[in-house]
Amino acid sequence: MSYEGYVDHLLLLIKEKRDTMIVVANKTGYISEQTIKCSQDLDKLIYQYQELTYESNREMTKNRSQRTAKIFESTKS
Repeated sequence: MSYEGYVDHLLLLIKEKRDTMIVVANKTGYISEQTIKCSQDLDKLIYQYQELTYESNREMTKNRSQRTAKIFESTKS
């Protein structure tokens, strides 16, 4: 699966888990074990998404900085 496909899949899982958590919370209460479990699962998915996108953004920033430095160096001569 491509990076974009994985990110899209993760976002779908996050939405589904959030929707499930809301339904469970409305049925069993906001502090029920089932709601808390859904919330913890949702937290894990969000963390995975943030970790994945942070790494990607960090790499893009690093590559952009390297290209800018090369361009700057080539204009100095």
